[in-house]
Amino acid sequence: MKREPVALPLVVDLDGTLIHSDLLWEAILIFIKTRFLQLWRLPFWLLQGKAGFKDKLASMIEIDPSALPYDQILLADLARQRSQGRLLVLATGSQRRYADVIAAHLGLFERVFASEGGVNLTAHSKARQLSAAFGAKGFDYIGNATVDIAVWNACNDAFSVTRKPFLLAGGSKTQLAGTSRAGWGRPLIKAMRPRQWLKNLLVFVPMLAGHALNMPVFLQALVAFVAFSLCASSAYLLNDALDAVDDRRHPVKCHRPIAAGSLPLPVALLASPLLAIVALGICAVFDPLLLLVVVVYFITTLAYSIHLKRLLMVDIVTLAILYTLRILGGSAVTHIEPSFWLLAFSFFIFLSLALLKRYSELFNLERQGKEKTNGRSYTTMDKAPIGIMGVNSGFISLLVFMLYFNSENVLVLYTHPHFLLGIVPLLVFWLGRLWTLSFRGEVNEDPVLYVSRDPISLCIIAACMLLAVGASM
Repeated sequence: MKREPVALPLVVDLDGTLIHSDLLWEAILIFIKTRFLQLWRLPFWLLQGKAGFKDKLASMIEIDPSALPYDQILLADLARQRSQGRLLVLATGSQRRYADVIAAHLGLFERVFASEGGVNLTAHSKARQLSAAFGAKGFDYIGNATVDIAVWNACNDAFSVTRKPFLLAGGSKTQLAGTSRAGWGRPLIKAMRPRQWLKNLLVFVPMLAGHALNMPVFLQALVAFVAFSLCASSAYLLNDALDAVDDRRHPVKCHRPIAAGSLPLPVALLASPLLAIVALGICAVFDPLLLLVVVVYFITTLAYSIHLKRLLMVDIVTLAILYTLRILGGSAVTHIEPSFWLLAFSFFIFLSLALLKRYSELFNLERQGKEKTNGRSYTTMDKAPIGIMGVNSGFISLLVFMLYFNSENVLVLYTHPHFLLGIVPLLVFWLGRLWTLSFRGEVNEDPVLYVSRDPISLCIIAACMLLAVGASM
């Protein structure tokens, strides 16, 4: 009776292959997030070489194996081959400590090769160890990058998870395995969140409120819009990189490019400062006062991403301030002084929307049977006070708007100020409806983005603008 040939051991790379990420960068981001004041240590660790750097980092940072972006198609295929009796081996340039934890978590690999003892297990070093363990051409290998070419040349069958095969010695090519990795161009654009740039339209508010409707002022406000948009995208990239572990546990945020692994962490961390530099450069060229406001905005955003968003209520107040800073940016670049009424109204209306965002998150959390948000200081028990404060903040903004009718600004700017009274019931209806829908759990995203897609909200905004135009004529 003819025996079936025994399959060779299948060796699987970890970073960029088994997971859509890199453990070294994952550990660096966790270090930045949890030990920000110790960042000065990293350059000194690098002086010890890459292996020494990994050793130091691994000694201080824990990796949660359940919160990594695994290639689910590859995992399913490995589980199938394991069930058929094939020997599976994990071989990675990551630290032994991390590799063992991941192997134990998955329960698929019988042997693990990893960096340890000052040896960085990549390229020729990995090829030599695997050949010594299984013999020349005595194993198959799945990798993902040019650094794996030495291992592919030493193995029997070569597999890669990239769309285009790698050319190997003798003219052979790698075969496709797992999920084919796409480019990072589209994920980068998505991670920049261009939809969120709608919030930066607030820079045009001072010119509208001051009735400075001319092309030079519009172009000045447009410069502020571009600067704030680039600066915001820079902050989004950094925020998503720092929050990747928490986002992977979230039912919606897990699809963000960085959390899902479709945007490499090094690309995100390179693009983030570049966008900020371009934004600040634009401000420096056009207006020093705008530069000052954008610098304050950027520093506040960084503080929010790194620490403030984890503090109870501080995060919500910071969000309201960031909205108001956009209006101040529009005032700075157009040199139109914002009135007390505009700043008071904007702060309280955006405070209400920030509270609504947190309320909706807590509502969804409670609906999922969970009690506490990841990376935040809120529990579902906070839902009621958050809702109360949010409704009150919204109607305080309406009170400010009504008091504005008795100010001198109205008589100077509006020919028929009584038309503005029609805005009050519209805003009462809009705020009441928005909060009622949030209490029902129907506002499941950023409220500003929800409003931008809600036909009723858009009609109310259009009606308010018509009344403001009527009051001016």
